[in-house]
Amino acid sequence: MRALGVDPGLTATGFGVIETDGDGFWVLISGTDRPPKDAPLPDRLASVYACVCQVVEDFRPDVVAVEEVFLARNVPSAMLTAQVLGVVKLAAVGRRLRSYAPREIKKWVCGTGSAPKEQMMGMMGHLLGGYVPPSDHAADALAVALCALMDGRP
Repeated sequence: MRALGVDPGLTATGFGVIETDGDGFWVLISGTDRPPKDAPLPDRLASVYACVCQVVEDFRPDVVAVEEVFLARNVPSAMLTAQVLGVVKLAAVGRRLRSYAPREIKKWVCGTGSAPKEQMMGMMGHLLGGYVPPSDHAADALAVALCALMDGRP
C-alpha cells in the first residue's frame, strides 16, 4: 500500500510518499514545494496544485493524507492555509482521502499527542529506517503518510 502525505502551507508545502508491505515502511519520495513569496496567491496555489498532481501521477498512491489546518493563533494565516488544503484535496480527486489533526499525528507516530518535535523526528527515523527528510515540512508530510498507513481504514 502507498500513501502520499501532505503538510499544506502557502510558503512551503511538504509532501512524501511511503510504501508498506505490512512488515516495514519505505520512503519513495519526499520534498517541499516553495512557491515564490512575491507571487500572487493564485500562482502560489497553482504551484502547490501542480506539485501534488505530479506526485500523484508519478507514484499513484492508494491514499492521500493531509494535516488539518490549525486555527489557534493566526486566523488570517489559517484561512490562507485552508485554501492550500483545498487545492491539495482537488489534486487528490479519485484517491482515498484522510485528514489528521496535528495532535492525532503525534499520537499515531509517538503514542502521545503532546510529543515534542525531537521525539517525533526520532520516532520517524526509527520507523523509516534512518531516513532523514530534506525539510521539516517533508518530515511532517511523511508523518501524515505514516498515519494513513497505520490507520487501517479501507
